[in-house]
Amino acid sequence: MNEVWVSEGIGVEERAKRAWLMRHEARLLARQMMEDPRQVEELRNRDLEKYGNRDGPSFEYVVRQATELGLKDDKIYAAIIEGSFITNADVNRRFKIK
Repeated sequence: MNEVWVSEGIGVEERAKRAWLMRHEARLLARQMMEDPRQVEELRNRDLEKYGNRDGPSFEYVVRQATELGLKDDKIYAAIIEGSFITNADVNRRFKIK
């Protein structure tokens, strides 16, 4: 989708917001599809502890995180776009997700 958005002339900040939103919505949908409510609650508690939000990091959180890593300006948003494609290997292993 990022390539499509680039071809449409959408700026990097807006593309980052869209990529973050797609990832966020996929996270919520995946949790809705989980059969074991205890696992869902475990993930939500993990997110609350890690991000301060039971549904995962907010867009503002990921911007702040990128800034704390020393990124500036458009590099912040480019990192968010790239990060939207990466899953958490530890969570995948724990819940046997391929």
